Amino acid sequence: MDAVSGKKAPEGAGSVSDHTFCQPCANDGKNIPPDAFCTVCKEFLCSTCARVHRNMKFTKSHALQDKSNMPSSFHADREEDEFTETCQLHAKEFIKYYCPNHKALLCGDCVVDNEEHQSCKVKKVSQLAKRYKEGAEYNSLKKGIMQMVNDIENYSSYIEASMKSVNEENITNINELRQFRHEINQLLDKREKELLEEIDRKKRESMTLLNELTANCQDMRSATEKLKAELIAHEVNNNQLFVSGTRALKEFVGLQSAFGEFRGRRTVIFSKFIRDPASEKLFASCTTIGRVEQVASDLADQQTKLQGPGKQLNTVLNMSHAELRQSQFSRMPDIPVNILTETSDCILTSMALLPGVRLLLTDCRNNSVKLVDTPTNKVVSQVKLPGQPWDMCLLPGDRAAITLPMEGKIQFVSTKGNVTLQNVVEVNGTCRGIDFIDHNLIVSFSYPGKVVLMDMKGKVKKSVDNDSSGKPLFQYSYYLTVTRDSHTPAIYVSHWDTNAITKLSISLEVLQSFKDPILRRPYGLTAVGDNQLLVCGWDSDNIMLLDTFTREITKLLGKEEGIERPHIVAYCPQKKNDVCQLLPWQQT
Repeated sequence: MDAVSGKKAPEGAGSVSDHTFCQPCANDGKNIPPDAFCTVCKEFLCSTCARVHRNMKFTKSHALQDKSNMPSSFHADREEDEFTETCQLHAKEFIKYYCPNHKALLCGDCVVDNEEHQSCKVKKVSQLAKRYKEGAEYNSLKKGIMQMVNDIENYSSYIEASMKSVNEENITNINELRQFRHEINQLLDKREKELLEEIDRKKRESMTLLNELTANCQDMRSATEKLKAELIAHEVNNNQLFVSGTRALKEFVGLQSAFGEFRGRRTVIFSKFIRDPASEKLFASCTTIGRVEQVASDLADQQTKLQGPGKQLNTVLNMSHAELRQSQFSRMPDIPVNILTETSDCILTSMALLPGVRLLLTDCRNNSVKLVDTPTNKVVSQVKLPGQPWDMCLLPGDRAAITLPMEGKIQFVSTKGNVTLQNVVEVNGTCRGIDFIDHNLIVSFSYPGKVVLMDMKGKVKKSVDNDSSGKPLFQYSYYLTVTRDSHTPAIYVSHWDTNAITKLSISLEVLQSFKDPILRRPYGLTAVGDNQLLVCGWDSDNIMLLDTFTREITKLLGKEEGIERPHIVAYCPQKKNDVCQLLPWQQT
């Protein structure tokens, strides 16, 4: 066994204390046998020093090995001979060997006792260590750890920002709820006041009529009683009774006629309060006043988006691995999307897979949005748009936003049931690509080229068009998508003219650019998970996979698989049997 540097090392086998001494005491010139070994400090300690070691603030957490477990010696004269890690199987021995076949670190006893390594070319750690520091494995490991630290830091910042956003969102939701409740109260108070006034007015009208009728009845009663009294008074004189009766008859006939006309013409109107049926439904509704929806789950996978232009949809199934670049693809039957009443062939510029089995398509040539039932591969609904559509993104609450470039507008549609048109927002420029994040829209423009962050009403929050030298950044940027690279949102924009993909931060700062000779005229972009994008090469007739972390671009499909002039590709993961589905556009 090797002896501790500078310490006594008598020959022959003996106890641990015969070969090593307490190292702190040895520094004071005292040779005291050790009772413990610190695996952190790599020092032998006597009982006194071990007790101090356990009680000191900075060393109280260190693991100490007792006499039965501590190594027999420790040699540190040269760097190549410094071994500080003890073997897990042989606690008294240091790790000095490495087995490349089993990727195992070994001590001398492991090499001798373990038959598993008898046929292996075991190497000394000291020999491997000489060039390990400059080797690719160590540098790769160090870079990976640095990247991991950076990712964790970014994710921690993201979580902190999300916590702030959640708190702000909580306050906003409470304020909006209370504001809406206040508006409802104001509406109810206003309506109650109007109804009370109407009830009072109808009462006053009825009471006025009844008072008038009462007065008329009193007048007629008086006139009638007067006639009666005169007739009774003249009953003692027949001649006078005849004269009075003749006069009274004429007057009585007039009173009868007036009373009949009065009684038939004056009808009293009564009123009754009737509950509003629409308001009564609120009592039966589970969402009275409103509901709280999850509009975005930042810590979960993003909604799968399917987008693509064309006359037909070609379906390709990945029957191999979940890892797209290692997968094999095969052609499946096309989906016809032309409608009999249409005189022009379809040009599909985007598509989105709705929850369930429905596929939403935009038809640029026929100015329409179409709904396809994927089990039957049939168009089941369509609605006309006020212009030619281009790109589309799904929104919370069963909605979608569609760019209308030539009109300079964004059309919102409802996707609940059959597709129906909603409001339209006007924008400044020829809007092309579109996506949604955190209650905002990200939109790319051509003529002039720019990328804009705007709210849902079209109000611009931020815009970028040129680089620091004034050179245009987005001349022909027809598509974009929002991803979460290592859980941090990022924007990717395709450039038709420069054959490049540009990565932007959510604050619209240019971060990276990606290019590859096998990718020409990139069009549609589709996120398929952290750090992965599907890219359509329009001029190169291929579907590419871009790994934004490694910057590697891999060809998934090409002309040999039937891909020609693809505009956009959509990714639809199937949960069963690790099957994935790709829906690229095909020119036919």
